[in-house]
Amino acid sequence: MGAGRSASRGREMIYTAPTTTSVVQTVFVTGGSGFLGRRLIPALTSAGYRVRAMARSDESAATVERLGAAAVRCDLTDSSAVLTGQLRGCEMIVHSAGRFREGGGHAAYERDNIAGTQKMLAAAESAGVLRFVYVGAAGCLVGGKPVQDADESWPLQELPYSPYFRSKTIADHAVRAASKPEFATCVVRPGVIWGGTDDVFTKSIAEATRAGKMMLIDGGKHSIVTSHVDNTVRGILLALQKGVGGEAYFVFDEGTIRTRDFFGRLLRTQGLETPDRSIPYGVAWTMASLAEAAWKVFHRPGSPPVNRELVKLTGGPFVVSDRKARAELGYAPMISREAAFEAMVESAAAAK
Repeated sequence: MGAGRSASRGREMIYTAPTTTSVVQTVFVTGGSGFLGRRLIPALTSAGYRVRAMARSDESAATVERLGAAAVRCDLTDSSAVLTGQLRGCEMIVHSAGRFREGGGHAAYERDNIAGTQKMLAAAESAGVLRFVYVGAAGCLVGGKPVQDADESWPLQELPYSPYFRSKTIADHAVRAASKPEFATCVVRPGVIWGGTDDVFTKSIAEATRAGKMMLIDGGKHSIVTSHVDNTVRGILLALQKGVGGEAYFVFDEGTIRTRDFFGRLLRTQGLETPDRSIPYGVAWTMASLAEAAWKVFHRPGSPPVNRELVKLTGGPFVVSDRKARAELGYAPMISREAAFEAMVESAAAAK
């Protein structure tokens, strides 16, 4: 089943129906009510797929049904046997659900991101699913040498101080190792996902700026890669169609951008200016370490506004190539940063 071509209708990304086969295939989506899932489900249906989506609550079920998917009441904590039953009749899976910044320590991340992924893999294979695409994280590269001119040959890190990236690394390995000729599994690794009208990342830095807590590290001078949500969705659809079993693919926006410029453009879409405050990397690391300790000692919910994984990501270069996705999947960004920034400004103005 082809992933279809893409076109732009105004600011909305439209995926035209594939024409390689008349058979309608069913894709099961986890994380369908989340930021990425809310863009992924409409893209899949526009491309001609039938979509079923995991729903943990009535609210989640209503969201995915409004987007065009059939809601399936189940959860990553369900047994593999239960999940197998829910997956029967699906040819493909996009597994994007997981724990991100909810806190809970290593045990919670291992349960949701590692054990949950392992159960989905086992259930999918038992149910006769043919293709499994996991949404990983390019940030799993941080922790070793500076991330400069990296690609898929670089090893992923298991940061002891980052339950999130550690769990994503282990899950990434598990997905690629599970691939077989009759059960192709691969990983799409975006960078920081941003854009659209419901951008969680932009909201978080805007809140920090309004609270006077936003600071750049080393003046925000380092270059990074980013992944607009629509470009990430494009990579996922192409991986469903062309992804090679056992492989991973980075997918990014075109080119690089300095951290200061990226944050500044995002903040301006919210009517805010880039903060003038900057701190050295070493100071940021110490502050993050103290914040993490305070959250742990006082049993505060969620994650601190700044932690060591965030300092690692934004306090140095993060330049990674997506040449492999372009060569093997035919990937190319659907939307430029400039067009995406303009669309966010228009959306913010329309919401006033």
